[in-house]
Amino acid sequence: MLIRIPIIKIQLYLLVFFLAGPMLQLKNVWAESILKDTEIIHWVSRGESLHKIARRYLPLTEELTVADLVEKIKLLSGIDGSLIRPEQRLLIPLVRSRPVAATTVPKQKDFEAKGIYLNRYTMATQKIQRLVEKLIAAGGNTVILDGKDMSGMLSYPSKVSLAGEIGANGSPVTRDLAKLIHYLHERNIHVGMRLVLFYDQLLATEKPELALRDSITAEPLVENGKVAWVDPSHPTVQEYNLAIAKELAEMGVDEIQFDYIRFPTKKNIEYAEFGSDGQNTPRDKIITDFLAQAQNELAPYKVLLSIDVFGIIAWGRAEDIEMTGQKVEDLAKHCDVISPMIYPSHFHRPFQGIANPNDQPYLLVSETSERFARFLTNSQATLRPWIQAFPLGTNNFDEDYVLEQLRALDGSRARGWLLWSAGNKYDVAWKALAKWEDVPLDTTISVSLYIDDSPVGYD
Repeated sequence: MLIRIPIIKIQLYLLVFFLAGPMLQLKNVWAESILKDTEIIHWVSRGESLHKIARRYLPLTEELTVADLVEKIKLLSGIDGSLIRPEQRLLIPLVRSRPVAATTVPKQKDFEAKGIYLNRYTMATQKIQRLVEKLIAAGGNTVILDGKDMSGMLSYPSKVSLAGEIGANGSPVTRDLAKLIHYLHERNIHVGMRLVLFYDQLLATEKPELALRDSITAEPLVENGKVAWVDPSHPTVQEYNLAIAKELAEMGVDEIQFDYIRFPTKKNIEYAEFGSDGQNTPRDKIITDFLAQAQNELAPYKVLLSIDVFGIIAWGRAEDIEMTGQKVEDLAKHCDVISPMIYPSHFHRPFQGIANPNDQPYLLVSETSERFARFLTNSQATLRPWIQAFPLGTNNFDEDYVLEQLRALDGSRARGWLLWSAGNKYDVAWKALAKWEDVPLDTTISVSLYIDDSPVGYD
């Protein structure tokens, strides 16, 4: 059904649309109030689609996704279906005269974050709104979004030159990241942005001179059939990731979180060629020095700096530190938050006296958290673990499985928690949070963990 608007009203809309820009130079607040709840008219040009038009106006509307705006335009303009024709009149629901700018909301490093991970595909759809509302209802206050994932693709249109050169910003899932951050801030959500650092399939493929190389064959190292690892010691690799981190900080995120801040753990790393000094620099020094540089360069932005580390590192085994380069007591000096990935499924059986760690979520999370807390005793870093919200490795994954992990943290020195589900499926987690105060946990069973030579597993 076509909505009919009197000619006088149409003229008023057009007048506001064409005059609002100059007026904003002197009367920004006044112009914003004029545009509030105003529908301007867009006349369709040849070759335009609803999707293309919605993408153009999205920053000036209340809608969060292009799909949302398309539906709003169709409703206001009385359109059934998605076909439009040249010279057709569409109503666009503007609420502002210029794109919104998000601003970082500084937090103390011991801020008790309770959050979930949202991948770059969820960021582009209405699913993010549904998950955020459920998170809030469950008492959560934090989301960790993908800035750069394992593919090496960025989730937003970056202006970093190397990103454009290798095509990392070629298909951003959100073209207005500041608006998404602003929306989350309005919901009192702490916004962290995850950057996968040294596992970067795109950079390693497009710039093979930056890849870790096999010292025997001189070819880029291959893991699971892919060239994926770049050299953590290479200045270009470090500068690229720091440029992205600073760009995101300028956009108003509250936290930069580094993932894959390490060397690979596969056995072929023993033959990896990296650095320009004949590999005389220990891997942990390379990783720690990079983090120290990041801390220094991000300091002016007032964002929290957090890092993800392996849960197994809590046992302090020299071979684990040597292989990954993750020496927690040194890393803790150069970041605000340490987030160990304490997933029971990632501790291979048997582990430290436990026949099947997958079935001992409370024990694994409790013991691992306590060990990390000891590492951080003489630092200012906050412990905020990732815990398992996915069914891998266990036959009894339900709300009690998640609840046991949460309660283990509740009795530890950790400040908050982050739930990880790669596919962002959190239905079981919502049930666990709903039962948080209702079901007491029996913690009378005590199992002593000890350091031995049990096989150690990595993700």
